[in-house]
Amino acid sequence: MDLAVASGYSLRYIGDVERGTKSATMRTMHDLATLLNVRLGTLIVEAEEIWATNAKEQKRLSKSPRS
Repeated sequence: MDLAVASGYSLRYIGDVERGTKSATMRTMHDLATLLNVRLGTLIVEAEEIWATNAKEQKRLSKSPRS
């Protein structure tokens, strides 16, 4: 399923949200949660967990010695 087509949002916008270069509005998040058949709260919690994991990994990588 192409999320952009199914949601009615542009491919560029969805890509920007996925990469974190744009922030989705609550309305957009609600639309995507509905489309994906998950609760909005679940979508937000899981996004926060992914964000935190990525931030920890970036921090770890920035502290490691470079070859």
